[in-house]
Amino acid sequence: MKRILVVDESRAVRETLGLILGREFIVVQRPLLPEDSLRRSELQADLVILGAPPRLGTEFSYLLNLASRLLCPILFILESKSDQRLFTSQERVDCLAKPFNPYELREKIVRLLTRPEPAQQALVTRSSEDRKAAEYLEYPFVPTSVSSLAKTYNLTQLPILIAGEAGCGQERIARSLHALRGTAGEWIAAYPAEETPDELFTSLAGFSRRKPRSAESFTLFIDRLEGLNRSSQAALLNFLQEEEERESSFWVVSTSYVDLLEKVYRGDFLGALYYRLATLMIRLPPLRQRVQDVPSLVGWFAEDYAERLDLGSVTFAPGAIERLCNYLWFGNLDEMELVIARTLATHRKGAIEASDLILDPGEEYPQPPSGEGEEALFAAREAGRKAIRIPSSEKNAESTRREPSKIVFSELKQLIHELAHELKNPMVTIKTFAQLLGERFNDETFRARFQQMVSSDIDRMDELLENIIEFSRFNEPAAQDIFIYEELSRVLEEIFPECFKKEATVRWLRKGEKERVFADANQLRYVLKNLLQSVLAQVKPGGEIQVGVEEEGKVAFTYLPEAERITGFAQYLEQDSLQKKEEALPLRILLAKVLLERNGGKVAVADIEGGKVLIRADLPVH
Repeated sequence: MKRILVVDESRAVRETLGLILGREFIVVQRPLLPEDSLRRSELQADLVILGAPPRLGTEFSYLLNLASRLLCPILFILESKSDQRLFTSQERVDCLAKPFNPYELREKIVRLLTRPEPAQQALVTRSSEDRKAAEYLEYPFVPTSVSSLAKTYNLTQLPILIAGEAGCGQERIARSLHALRGTAGEWIAAYPAEETPDELFTSLAGFSRRKPRSAESFTLFIDRLEGLNRSSQAALLNFLQEEEERESSFWVVSTSYVDLLEKVYRGDFLGALYYRLATLMIRLPPLRQRVQDVPSLVGWFAEDYAERLDLGSVTFAPGAIERLCNYLWFGNLDEMELVIARTLATHRKGAIEASDLILDPGEEYPQPPSGEGEEALFAAREAGRKAIRIPSSEKNAESTRREPSKIVFSELKQLIHELAHELKNPMVTIKTFAQLLGERFNDETFRARFQQMVSSDIDRMDELLENIIEFSRFNEPAAQDIFIYEELSRVLEEIFPECFKKEATVRWLRKGEKERVFADANQLRYVLKNLLQSVLAQVKPGGEIQVGVEEEGKVAFTYLPEAERITGFAQYLEQDSLQKKEEALPLRILLAKVLLERNGGKVAVADIEGGKVLIRADLPVH
């Protein structure tokens, strides 16, 4: 039997996958461990199923980098279907979004496990010239469906019309089609939008004179057919008819930026000419309809311009990719290429953040005088900064006006993301069991497991939503003097049954019975309960939670976590941004953090010696 390794931070997801696959495969499951190099296990596995940490977002380059290090295929479990749409599956790499269909899971696993071995794969060799010509017929420059259709059409001698909005790469595709045809002959181009009818007529007449019946074949490229007026349309139609009568060997490839058929219906374009040139049609979708392809296109253009600019490897941060995905791209591929080239040429660095992107030419830094090099560029940038410098008092006022909205948006974004993540994992279990219920209804063990896990997950979601509802009811804090030890003791009594279930013990390091804080009593109780429940969810089974009430309104919780989930993954991928603890806080701690800040306090999370985690809440004192 094939051996599958399941690595996911959620125990529910691991057990669900084990239940689905256990009959057909040997399934080994475990959480992601601190400083875990995965390689030791994967050397013995036929397939790895890895739950991508939610904070990874759409940074798929790291996932693909991970996949490239493994000897076996890998299936990533992603947080949402929107992430899945942005992910491009490859021969040895695939993905599935939560909550997933068990039958779809099986299909993907079978595909990955039955892939041909590298030694058995056919090798296709091309000259560098052919490879360069073919790149505009390949993904990601064009969608896979367009690539396949264009290559099929290229086997014929029939006229091809390439239609799409301005900037979709029509002429590049046409030149690639011509370059890949062994019998295409000379490339002859006409640009009606840039020529008068007389100039076009003269050009066509010249083509006709230089191509007698016995001449070699040629390719006639006509750009932007919509630029032809009525007389030019008639001239072109006559030319094509005469060349056919002379039995000339030629192939016509044309482009259009508008719907020519609509112009035919309106009487603005000759129907006979349209149907002659549009025998085969290649429609190019606008870039705003290819959001899932944007990360791949960014990487494709970046690789090209990084090589031209001698920058080495260039990566784009998740925020930069998100901004590019949300941009409307009215100039389509041409505009994206311009943005990538301009950004790399201006900043000349290997890691591009969202703030580095120059989407508007007006955002560019002043360019240095010719020949002055990088020193002049630096001086020009500094001059630009000084020219727009805001007076200190005005700048502080502006900062004060903007800061609250930024904080609120950041809090809301984090809360929504964490809520979605907390609900996704139990949804995976519930959906999977529901889909398998008909198939395994007579299995008594399955039914018992169904009742246990689904009931538990529904309770978990209900508790989570109740917690959110309670949070939403809080108004402005009604602060008063409170003995923190008394409130903390009450909360510990409330969660004692949960501690008992997990066999966790609580040890007081310092009680601080006389320490007082100045806060809203109900909100403080909510904060402490959420912090403790978050600790309890992460502490190692049978572990110890150390609690201390310190001076000046500080409360500390120390514990050894079951698995350092996010940090371990970040170390393996060498991604520094994921190691920022505040960006990976569980939902309960985020809620506590927001409420503490409303009361004038704050919360911090830090790693300490021995692999332990310290959560410290700073409460305001009177």
